[in-house]
Amino acid sequence: MTTAEAPTETIDATRDVGDEIANETRSKVGQIRDAVEGAVDHVPDLMESTRTGVERVAGRLPDVAERARLGAGAATSRLQTLTDPTLRLLAAASIGLATGLRLAGAPRLATFVAIAPALFAGGAIATRPGAILGGVR
Repeated sequence: MTTAEAPTETIDATRDVGDEIANETRSKVGQIRDAVEGAVDHVPDLMESTRTGVERVAGRLPDVAERARLGAGAATSRLQTLTDPTLRLLAAASIGLATGLRLAGAPRLATFVAIAPALFAGGAIATRPGAILGGVR
């Protein structure tokens, strides 16, 4: 090999490496493009599935709300049959439990569940027919 041939071989080797890198890059770009196209193809199915689920939930929502309203009304009616001191004791115990749970670092949901009876007891006292707030029955 002569000194004139050496630079030509180096240039050819460099060109070959560059071609390999370019081909690998094209291959990776093709793989990414195929993956993105595959994901985009699933978007309409996903949107249809989501729409169907939302429609199903929206269709059941009025029934669920009505059942919850009837259940709360029935619970309030049953609580209204209790005496005021009993309802106040129930409310105080519920508030005490909720406060203790909150101070102990319990989750908010547990605290809300603990205070719910106090809300119902207060509602029963306030909505009792013919009741005067602050009066004893």
